[in-house]
Amino acid sequence: MADLRYNVFATAMGWVAILVSGAGLKAVTLQPSPQEALERLGPEAGRATHDPTGLLDQCWAIQRYFEGDPTAMDILDLDLEGAPPFFKAAWEATRSIPAGETRTYSWLAQEAGRPRAFRAAGQAMARNRLALVIPCHRVIGSHGGLHGYGMGGLEVKAKLLDMEREFVGSRSETVHRTPV
Repeated sequence: MADLRYNVFATAMGWVAILVSGAGLKAVTLQPSPQEALERLGPEAGRATHDPTGLLDQCWAIQRYFEGDPTAMDILDLDLEGAPPFFKAAWEATRSIPAGETRTYSWLAQEAGRPRAFRAAGQAMARNRLALVIPCHRVIGSHGGLHGYGMGGLEVKAKLLDMEREFVGSRSETVHRTPV
């Protein structure tokens, strides 16, 4: 934990705080105020150094996401140290869900290698400290309903999905309008 750094910055959806170790992004929060965003990083942030200039790549990727590039965060290294293997597998599967699309907890359990562990898949999403980068807002209930979202509640989850669908839709329209 010697090299923990953090930054807090404004986005179109609210204030984001990031915590980064030498291995990569360790936590991301999205909250209505900078204080809340920083507090949600947890106690590790108290041992971290504020480093806005050293974390420009991470901040840039997150900003690009909110500006309409849903794949901008795919380049970020993640620090998943200490996470159970099933959680890591579930998080990796979650990162494969295309922007603007959703998958169920059952699908997630299947992809993570334990088809009957849909409740464990839900726990992996609940303990996801990188919710924008590991997009658990794209995981829904088996009947299509939105369930829990620790990064601001169901309203934020719905807004993120709507935003992504708009981005994907506008890219499709652009492709269709291009002259042959």
